[in-house]
Amino acid sequence: MAGTQSKCGAWTKAGGRCQRLAMKGTSRCSAHQGEWSSYAVAKRKQAAGKKTSGSGRKRKK
Repeated sequence: MAGTQSKCGAWTKAGGRCQRLAMKGTSRCSAHQGEWSSYAVAKRKQAAGKKTSGSGRKRKK
């Protein structure tokens, strides 16, 4: 099973499992990923780390 992609682990309103393929590195598809999934939080933290530190204001000389 090393080369196969898993299916989404989300439950549907009908009570079954979602049949879409999960995004790489996650257990959910793009429809069920959500803002607060571990994948999305890690991406936000990574993006925040690339930003410059500081207030963003220009200093007076």
